[in-house]
Amino acid sequence: MRLSASVLAQWFVQGDYFSIELNEHSLTLDSQTETSTISFDDWDGAIEVHRGVVWGSLELTSADQQYCWTIHGLPWQQCKPFAARLLESYRDWAHGRVDRLDKALPDVLNRINSFATQQGYLRESEHDNLCKFLDDSLKTTGLTPELAASFRPMAFERIEPWLEGNGDWVEENNREWLTSEAEKWSSWFDKFETSPLNSSQREAVLINQDHNLVLAGAGTGKTSVLVARAGYLVANQAAQPEEILMLAFGRNAAEEMRERLALKVNNRIKVATFHALGTQIIQSVENERPNVSPLALDDKAKAQWITSTLKEQWESAASAKRWQKHLTQWRIPGFKADNSMEQQAKNEQLASWVWRHIELIGQSGLSKSDLVAIIDKSNNPATKQRMKSELGLLWPCFRAYEQHLKSNKQIDFNTMIQKAVEYVNDGKFVPEWRFIMVDEYQDISPQRLSLIEALCRSEEETKPRPTLFAVGDDWQAIYRFAGADVNLTTGFADRFGSSHITELDTTYRFNSMIGEVANTFIQQNPQQLRKDLTSHKKQKRKAVTLLCQDLLEQELVQLASQNEKPVTVLLLGRNNKQRPEKLKAWQTQWPQLNMTFMTCHGSKGREADFVFILDVNRGVFPAPERETGLAACLQSKNEGYADAEERRLFYVALTRAKKHVWVCADPEKTSSFVNELIDDKYAVMNKIKRMKVK
Repeated sequence: MRLSASVLAQWFVQGDYFSIELNEHSLTLDSQTETSTISFDDWDGAIEVHRGVVWGSLELTSADQQYCWTIHGLPWQQCKPFAARLLESYRDWAHGRVDRLDKALPDVLNRINSFATQQGYLRESEHDNLCKFLDDSLKTTGLTPELAASFRPMAFERIEPWLEGNGDWVEENNREWLTSEAEKWSSWFDKFETSPLNSSQREAVLINQDHNLVLAGAGTGKTSVLVARAGYLVANQAAQPEEILMLAFGRNAAEEMRERLALKVNNRIKVATFHALGTQIIQSVENERPNVSPLALDDKAKAQWITSTLKEQWESAASAKRWQKHLTQWRIPGFKADNSMEQQAKNEQLASWVWRHIELIGQSGLSKSDLVAIIDKSNNPATKQRMKSELGLLWPCFRAYEQHLKSNKQIDFNTMIQKAVEYVNDGKFVPEWRFIMVDEYQDISPQRLSLIEALCRSEEETKPRPTLFAVGDDWQAIYRFAGADVNLTTGFADRFGSSHITELDTTYRFNSMIGEVANTFIQQNPQQLRKDLTSHKKQKRKAVTLLCQDLLEQELVQLASQNEKPVTVLLLGRNNKQRPEKLKAWQTQWPQLNMTFMTCHGSKGREADFVFILDVNRGVFPAPERETGLAACLQSKNEGYADAEERRLFYVALTRAKKHVWVCADPEKTSSFVNELIDDKYAVMNKIKRMKVK
């Protein structure tokens, strides 16, 4: 059915639409220059007839009321009958769709009501599921939101905001719920620990987003938050103890957490290291405990195996030649030209270098050709040849290690986690935990993260996906050499999507003057997550001193004279080479100082009244980038900011102190860190007179 202007009328129309044709579920409009098709979905079903001096016109409006189409020059006598036929056709089309809409509306309104009236924190996944359900339901009707709203305006007053997400309402509802819940549990939070939990700690415990990251700066009470979170879930009957899994990185940390949970919450909460969890998963599937290689458990057995393997490698003329060729161009740790092959094979530094690369290759899960391809893509052409040469030396060692495990029917920790991930992903192990909690999340490696992701991925639509509650601090990510990747913390929201990041904003360890220096220093790197970390202990007196290294003993004499009662003192070095020769004598001379030497890495998690950071000199701290060979390719990618991890390590060292920190350096060799503290006018006491480099 078609209505068109006459030839004369078309000439007068001058480019406007002059013809309209009714199709099955659409209209076709023609002009001299174009043809437009308007589906009934795009039309609001209304039509206006206008009479001109000679001819008539029809005007139609889009479903969203944003656009009008006008057809000019039409025979007036035929306009009204044609318009009536259009409306009849539209009503016939709409009738079936409105019936489908009416059938869908009860479920749609019930779903909205169920989501909006539930008691508790509204998760992003639940919100997304609601929005998807509404969108899918409307699509089944064949109507646009505008048309559906025109047919059932009262129902759509309730529906329309949710079609656009209604995110502001969800945020406001969650804010109101958090305020109400914090008040409801106020007395519980006051008494759960020896000191009442502060407001940011309470918020971290209460928020129940799909995935949660708590940024817990040094001394902010992360363990209290972890234990309180588990306690709240059990006390609130949101979870049974058996539905909570707590993961720690080391056996000592896991045991400490287990004791605290048993004392304050319930002894049926599962606390495990990643390795213990891997063992449980494999044993559950295979009905027997995995046979872990002694090489992964016993340093002596490991050293003996490496010695034997190296000797065997060097007995091959081709292998020996590869090692000799490599050593003419590059150094290998512990390898000394004047040592016999027997001595070389037993060298601890060399054994450590070989074993570390075996572990990194195993963690990568890559074939030799995959590793070569990655090396070829390296941005530093100067190191490619060295990387390939090292791979040529170490790949036979790795293959010998794989064969050793296979022939003895053993696995190592890397293989254990990989196998556990496979069993979970394949559905052979179905976790019953609904809440997965991870301590020290900043130390997470891609391999361990894959296990967490597998556990948090539920394949059963009827069961909600487990919630991840991770506590860590990207400012304290210092274990890249062990496979950790800080980007897994800084990129948490991008990786997990439906997530919430909470900051613990008060530290109870160090005073405000240490905090002013440490917090400013760490945030010079723009890639670190920004947060406000304030100190509970306020003071105006500077608490960081730059000290000439030669005056260390003199400063200890003064510190001992000022403290007759016992205090704790940490002497921290970038590595063990900084251990003072007089340490034992000092410990005997000033027992009240309770003095301990540790590396900066080893001090993580420790605290003391006073801290001395030793030899913060050029070439020592920050340490120069040593990973120029294969290890650099196998580890997480270097960050764009200079000395990023060394800066975090220095921050860790600074924040071990409760009362005062001394940064010790040689005036002739002050490092870039010391120079920054001086030149950028940090709030420090400067007792170093730098010497100009000649």
